[in-house]
Amino acid sequence: MSKLWQWIMNILGLGHEQRELEVYYQTLVQVAEPKIELLPGWRDRLKTGVVHSRAYAETLAGSLAPALDLSPQGYNVDRRVGLLFATPDVLLGVLDGSKALREYFLHASHGDEAYALLVMQCYQKRHFGSALRNGQLLDDVAQTVVSFGGHRLVGICNSEPGLREEAVQRAFHALAAVAARRIALQVGRLQSLSTEKTQVELKLATLAGKAVVVDATPGNERLPDSRSELLAYLAEIDQELAELAPIATLEGKLEAVKRVSNAPEQYLAVRNEQLLLDRMGVVRSPGDGEDGIALSMETVTFGRIEPMERVIVPVRITRQALKAWRERLT
Repeated sequence: MSKLWQWIMNILGLGHEQRELEVYYQTLVQVAEPKIELLPGWRDRLKTGVVHSRAYAETLAGSLAPALDLSPQGYNVDRRVGLLFATPDVLLGVLDGSKALREYFLHASHGDEAYALLVMQCYQKRHFGSALRNGQLLDDVAQTVVSFGGHRLVGICNSEPGLREEAVQRAFHALAAVAARRIALQVGRLQSLSTEKTQVELKLATLAGKAVVVDATPGNERLPDSRSELLAYLAEIDQELAELAPIATLEGKLEAVKRVSNAPEQYLAVRNEQLLLDRMGVVRSPGDGEDGIALSMETVTFGRIEPMERVIVPVRITRQALKAWRERLT
């Protein structure tokens, strides 16, 4: 919480619980749609969603696995770390490339260790390779190779309990971002449909001999050619426009935010995954005849319209470990 907000809420005489709730209210509207604050009674209308979303965020944070050690020793001992980074150079690149980690270690008061959420994208690729089956080496076996990229360190703090608190804030912020993205996508769809409707009406007028198209709008060639098909398509567009019309208003945007915050589990889904991989990232099963590395991870799916997925793993790094990596690799 910023010092400004603390000061304002102290002046207003708000209790600790109210102060905490106010931070969540502000996060939700500032990320999703700041103009919602212009509507009377917006807090009362969002209160159920804010309380529910905060509780859901706390549940998600409570399920985080213990932090992985990203030191050179941790890399050598814990084979899971090697699965998350293609090479030690990639690991050091992620650590050195994190502005947040650099700034954290610039302050002596932060101590010598940092905890963070490692956010990544998981890639799964199918190919054919060699594998042991019942003690025999076979070629051209269908395999799935798992790899990770787009590494980012977020929520950096000085303890594992502190990291869980950070995870609550991050999860709630992610819900607000989902609401903002949902609004943006619906507004974009509304604009696209309006353009499409103009194209259909223009083509209908052309077929009726009431208009001559001199410079057709790009994409017009994919429209149906018959009047009956155009009219049917226009009816579909009008129906969808009517459904999306509220999103163009502040009331509609507030309702969209309310819908997401009232049912956060539908818009920010988390699944705990257990993968058994070999050292090259190939998915193994217990009967493959080769020991696998058990990797636990949380995969978060953001949104329902054009959903995005990211893998989240808690990690730990110390100043000494960062120095050791640099001495080893540079």
